[in-house]
Amino acid sequence: MLRDIDLKLLEIFCCVYEKRSLTEATKCLHASQSTLSFHLKNLEKQVGQKLFYRKGKHLVPTTMADRLYDYARELMDFKLRLIEDIGRFSGKRGGLIRIGASSIPGNFILPELIGEFINSYRGNMNVELVIGDSERIYRSVVKGELDFAVVGYLPERKPLDFAKLYEDRIWAVGNGELEDRTYSLDELRTLPLIIREEGSGTRSRVEEVLRKHGLSLRDMNVIATLGSNEAIKVLLRYVPAYSFLSDFVVRGDRFLVKLKVSGLEPITRSFYLIRDMNRPIPTGAQELLEFLKLKAKTLF
Repeated sequence: MLRDIDLKLLEIFCCVYEKRSLTEATKCLHASQSTLSFHLKNLEKQVGQKLFYRKGKHLVPTTMADRLYDYARELMDFKLRLIEDIGRFSGKRGGLIRIGASSIPGNFILPELIGEFINSYRGNMNVELVIGDSERIYRSVVKGELDFAVVGYLPERKPLDFAKLYEDRIWAVGNGELEDRTYSLDELRTLPLIIREEGSGTRSRVEEVLRKHGLSLRDMNVIATLGSNEAIKVLLRYVPAYSFLSDFVVRGDRFLVKLKVSGLEPITRSFYLIRDMNRPIPTGAQELLEFLKLKAKTLF
């Protein structure tokens, strides 16, 4: 019968569970794969059940691992709050901030703002920024793997608290060889189209607008689905096609042309700051969150 459990092993377990890879976990734990594997086996001996099985290059958690993670994450969060509280008592500030972002804010907006925050922060701060599609990042906040996040898409069910930060414009842009004229919606359906993957906030917003015109991506001439905006920009240099990209992505680009489409209203969307108000976050994370809200009022 289990009577005790090593908290250090739980800390290692949480990182491996969140990264789903020993290779990725080595980067944040600063230990070799063999060392992490050894510690995980010890934890499995303590709990008496297997926690992961391998599928290709990734680790897949078992049902026991899912259940253990909920408790382990609470313990790690409690440990972090305890360390921060002791630090405040001794006059020190700092700690780890885990935030997430979809591709546009993660690549084009947050790095500069986080840099400004770190430079002005009087303490020992470590910010971990995870970038992925909006749906994946949203799920990570729900699970408590991130303190908060900035995304461009909200699911219909919103178990998290959210606040609008700023607006973005999505343009229909194409290869420079496309004719410089106004296209009809019917013509747009036949032109070769490159789109983002499912779960992308840009894709979700475009699909929403197309539905208002009785269209869907199934009606379009989709020739490629890519997982990043930069990949789409590169492909558009070689293929006479078009795509829908954020203003932040195409700003300053001298190759892509913005298509004029009759009957298609300007496509705008919002970026949202999301967090779970029932889950306490570190003081540093709260300060960064307030900093981003303030910047949103003045910059956007």
